[in-house]
Amino acid sequence: MASRIIIGLTSPFGAGCSTIAGDLVKRLSFRGYSLTEAMREIAPKFIDNLDQDKLTSPKFRWYQQYVGNEIRKRNLYAIPEQIVQKIQEDDKNDGSLEGLDIVIDSIKNPSEMEYLRDRFLHFFVIAVFAQFDIRWARSEKAYEGNQWNFITDDERDSGVFEPSQGQKVQLCVDGADILISNERSIAEPRVKKELQAKIDEYIKLMKTPGSRGPHPKELNMAQAYEASLMSSCCKRRVGAIVVKEESMERKSRSYVIASGYNEAPLHIRSCSERGGVSNPEYCYKDEKVKSLLKEQYKYCPECGAKLDLSEQSDLPFICPTNGCPARLGSDFIPGRMFDLCIAAHAEESAILQASRFGGTQIDGSVLYTTTFPCPLCAKMILQAGIETVFFAEPYPQGEAINALREGGIEAKLFEGVKGRAYHRLFEPPLHKL
Repeated sequence: MASRIIIGLTSPFGAGCSTIAGDLVKRLSFRGYSLTEAMREIAPKFIDNLDQDKLTSPKFRWYQQYVGNEIRKRNLYAIPEQIVQKIQEDDKNDGSLEGLDIVIDSIKNPSEMEYLRDRFLHFFVIAVFAQFDIRWARSEKAYEGNQWNFITDDERDSGVFEPSQGQKVQLCVDGADILISNERSIAEPRVKKELQAKIDEYIKLMKTPGSRGPHPKELNMAQAYEASLMSSCCKRRVGAIVVKEESMERKSRSYVIASGYNEAPLHIRSCSERGGVSNPEYCYKDEKVKSLLKEQYKYCPECGAKLDLSEQSDLPFICPTNGCPARLGSDFIPGRMFDLCIAAHAEESAILQASRFGGTQIDGSVLYTTTFPCPLCAKMILQAGIETVFFAEPYPQGEAINALREGGIEAKLFEGVKGRAYHRLFEPPLHKL
């Protein structure tokens, strides 16, 4: 049994990470720390002319995102370093705290997650999910009813077209160990108890690995995760499997009939091959987006300033006007431009694999994917006759959601242990085998 566990929490804002962290502190005597608070504490060391009012006001989330990005740009690990330092100081100053479990809120960049994993043996990341409409309802008051500002901040928070040191919650959720849903109001006592029981189950697994075996859905999503590791994409690895399910009495079984991952089609060079050793971060889609932006935008659509865009610059292109929050590549391009990506998507590859090799009919099957399908894959899923989709994705696209919903396909959030932590949490110690 682990002597002390450290839980990191990540989520899109409005999903309820801070609420869950507060509950663990109050109910289970966890020690609570926040990466957002750590960012605010060290910001004066990194940012000249810091605006303290904007740094703490919910109305200026974009400014807080900017400050966090600038700190990580200068020192990628400065924010988690501050957390580790505070934990060590608290351990030293008060011996009674040393054995208490810890919760760390507001993980926004994969570097923060990896830094904490390297420092703590029993560190686990829980990703918390809630649909956009629910998160907006929870955040509407703080945004004074301005949904456009919420959408803009949310897009930046996700990490699409953000620089490597930017907020990238999407990738943090991909790298999490456990995914849970928090879509109902915990003001209702029954709902609150159910959420607490769910979290307590995972805490028990963290403290005593192997105390239960995987559920069938956890097994299937783990296999989708394993498929994702075959991808060579430098941006995001995605995996998918198609299964046939069989139920008899109180037992159910599922059988994998196809799998796929995002990769360039056969006979077409992948991004890693195009970039080679000299440019391992090469992205075919990004290069196309840069060319498109350079052609279409001579002036900032937000403030009107003249732009001098270079295709060698990193996305997003930042408006040079001081105080202008515009980011070209995320704010002014509709959708996520999946059609510019050279790769066949994971869901697409799995469906085409079943078609190419024949065998079991895909009609009536279930698809597990480590992300939410894009609009193009959603249409392919409909056409293939798949009945249910399980996904692990904090930012599903509205167009894809609507297509699946109109086609009568259930799109369900996966909850449970994710592939990365599968063996770590389900495999009992060797002496117990």
